[in-house]
Amino acid sequence: MIDFYIIATPIGNYDDISIRALKILKEADFVVCESEKEYKKLFSILSLEEKKYFLCNEHDESEAIELALPLLERGEKGVLISDCGTPLFEDPGHKFLSEITKKGFKVSSVPGANALMTALSLSPFKITHFYYAGRISPRNYERKSELTNLLKRDETIIIIETPYRLENIVSLFKEINAKRRLFIAYNLTMDNEELIWGYPDEIEKILKSKNISKGEFIVVVEEKR
Repeated sequence: MIDFYIIATPIGNYDDISIRALKILKEADFVVCESEKEYKKLFSILSLEEKKYFLCNEHDESEAIELALPLLERGEKGVLISDCGTPLFEDPGHKFLSEITKKGFKVSSVPGANALMTALSLSPFKITHFYYAGRISPRNYERKSELTNLLKRDETIIIIETPYRLENIVSLFKEINAKRRLFIAYNLTMDNEELIWGYPDEIEKILKSKNISKGEFIVVVEEKR
């Protein structure tokens, strides 16, 4: 019997919620979530009755453990959701998961939407191997150096960035004079989804023509040819 579920939620289009995820969210006794706002928005859009919930972020993970353990010991079933997509990927919750598994509670995953795999499946580039670089430094003087070093790698490179750094990262690639094409997966699954690819200077012109300055995006850097 499963005590606790890690549940993937939509990355943009709420119709992407799985039937199994809906079933378990309905049956759960409590929810561990990254933020109150996104948890309530998700449950409202999916017409689900709100449950008791605990926050699990970089500030509240220890408290979430203290609140959840007594409920699990009483036999209640819980779920973990992030703000969007698959939890524990670039999200808090690893300490929480470690603690409840150490206590012997059985945990399972309900797979679903994942921005990284969605972007890779849409990429126009052939992908033999890829390197996930995650987020690069927010400090401008470090960002260029990090990108320069990343481009020494031969395989496809994946970078996830914050919404307001879209123009900045494309500009940096242009400044480095990268000879590799980029694929920008922008606002995946949303009504205004854009799939943009080309060399950095070409992408910069496209972003300006479409008046795109920020939004949820993933950068896929073509492998060396």
